Amino acid sequence: MKFVRIMFGVLLFAVSSHSLFSQSEHTTVGGYGELHYNEPDGIRSGQLDFHRFVLYLSHQFDDHVSFHSEVEIEHTLIEAGEPEGGKLSIEQAYLDYRISTPLVVRAGILLAPVGIINQYHEPPTFNGVERPNVDRYIIPTTWREAGIGLHGMIAPEFRYQAYVVAGFRAEGFDAKSGLRGGRQSALESSPTNPSFTGRIDYSPVLDTQIGGSWFVGNTNGNADSLGSATVALLSVDVRQTFGNLELRGVGAIVSVSDAGKINAQYGNMVANRMLGYYVEGAYNIMPVLCQESEQRLSLFARYERYDTQLSTTGFARLKQYNRSDVVLGATYKPTYNTCFKVDYTFMNNALNTASAPNTKQLNVGIGYFFN
Repeated sequence: MKFVRIMFGVLLFAVSSHSLFSQSEHTTVGGYGELHYNEPDGIRSGQLDFHRFVLYLSHQFDDHVSFHSEVEIEHTLIEAGEPEGGKLSIEQAYLDYRISTPLVVRAGILLAPVGIINQYHEPPTFNGVERPNVDRYIIPTTWREAGIGLHGMIAPEFRYQAYVVAGFRAEGFDAKSGLRGGRQSALESSPTNPSFTGRIDYSPVLDTQIGGSWFVGNTNGNADSLGSATVALLSVDVRQTFGNLELRGVGAIVSVSDAGKINAQYGNMVANRMLGYYVEGAYNIMPVLCQESEQRLSLFARYERYDTQLSTTGFARLKQYNRSDVVLGATYKPTYNTCFKVDYTFMNNALNTASAPNTKQLNVGIGYFFN
């Protein structure tokens, strides 16, 4: 009932702010996709996979109300009854009700505005064939939930987002992937534990973007045996451009209260603290090769550290999940919305045994988006 009351309150506020609409109706179609080749160290031939094929569909009903959606097919082929294969999902589907530039109501299936990649994950927008692992194991990208809230631009340099959404399911947490398996993804999700997520973006000067984001909510489903089982995630990110040099960094920390009670009930060995961060630099060398060209050829390097077992209760930390990656590669963009990528990734862990060895992998990919 608490979740329903919050949603109703936001909707009532929007309706009370209703103004006369002018008609400007139109529909937009877009999409993105990426093909990957992954070759782990020691394997003569790797694997080709059209990892994602995504279609956007949006509609502007008038100057105030718009609809936005994103439907994704992963791994190209979906066969009924097969345990392995593709996946069809609705990644976003929401209505925006624009009251004013600083005040827009959003309701539907929303992307949690945490970190950079979860909201902006089209292949030409990031370096590396694969998304950063911090955005898989610490920030569980792609992360979407049903919810409602507000967003807007307070000033040209200041934007915000604040939503109430369905929370995680504690039984899905685990030692390796952290929160990832606890996502409800708007699939018959329970609103028992409404959670709060949001983001603040600040751009003090041109080519500088600073963001802070958060998520907090209980995951106990009102089960007393789990205690509060509260998940709190805090993240900061910075993006900076100096001419042809682009820098970015992301950091995130996760706290899971009463993790011991969760593990006692489900045996999933979830930690009560998780940590991840990465720093990346990319330099566009195309002006050196062809000064007049508008194409981009960026050489980049990224260092990642992500530990889903930073602090544990009732069992010893599993060192194989204290991991770090070094990614070296290049991204060629003949247009701003198409890319050809190659990288070599060194994946290490604190245990490094025969059962959990350090590994390396060659990745090659192409990607596009349009709207």
